[in-house]
Amino acid sequence: MAGGEVAEPRPRALFVLGAPRSGTTLIGNYLASSERILNLREYGGFHLAYNLAPASLGAMPGTFRDAYLADLRTHAAWFAEGLSETAGADWYCDSTPFNLAAAGAIAEDLPDAVFVVMLRHYSGCIQSLRRSYASGFTWAGRTWAESAEVWAASYRAVGGLPPGRTVMASYEALAEDPEGTLAALCDTLGSMGVPVSDLDPGELAVSHAPPSTGPRPTIGVLEDGEVKLHPIPSYEPSHWSGDIHRMVWPVVEGVHRDLLELFPGAYRCPPPPNRMWVHDDIEGLVDADPAGQW
Repeated sequence: MAGGEVAEPRPRALFVLGAPRSGTTLIGNYLASSERILNLREYGGFHLAYNLAPASLGAMPGTFRDAYLADLRTHAAWFAEGLSETAGADWYCDSTPFNLAAAGAIAEDLPDAVFVVMLRHYSGCIQSLRRSYASGFTWAGRTWAESAEVWAASYRAVGGLPPGRTVMASYEALAEDPEGTLAALCDTLGSMGVPVSDLDPGELAVSHAPPSTGPRPTIGVLEDGEVKLHPIPSYEPSHWSGDIHRMVWPVVEGVHRDLLELFPGAYRCPPPPNRMWVHDDIEGLVDADPAGQW
């Protein structure tokens, strides 16, 4: 740089990723409640630049296609950094879950970015996706099998993230032990330079359920003017039937087993229902997990 000037440090990126309905909004809003972090919420700029624009252009033979897409990726970061500087923040947080599909490329372009991946068992995630579809979000899948594919497609790309800058977080652990799970998450992120000393626990008492379903249980509850943390169920076992399981298992099995192998501490299975109702060729109640399918 001319005159020996030292470039000013640019705001750093914190990405909260995962399948839709895996807790990305909750944890993104909580981590971005620091005064030093600009909450971009579901910004969409990186999703557009890395996923939607290349898919839309396809293999068009235009001379400047690749240069345009590279510039679009640069602009997504430049715009987020500019907003952060204007707000006086030295970090920004993007909790767009669909960024996970391109997280490897984003990590390569932003070598100081930090990633939090919310891992949620397919059962609760698919149940929530079905509620989202009922609220008008067609991307959540028209059928149980399509919602299962939304879950599976999201996590197929999880292996491309850099281990040294990625934290895997379990939704099931968060639901079972919110205080301990959040403390461990913040300790890890703090050691990576993410500001976590002034987070607002009030964000943990906000429901992000689809509009038509009404408020859902939250890990944070306002009691006597303070937010108290409580465990919540990670899925509704009484609403998980054998019929549902037979529809989703062929879609989720491969990714489910991969996550168990890759992230045995972070990807957890909630207790399966004791019995499930099935119809068609098998009438009545059967054991929930006769072949280890959970």
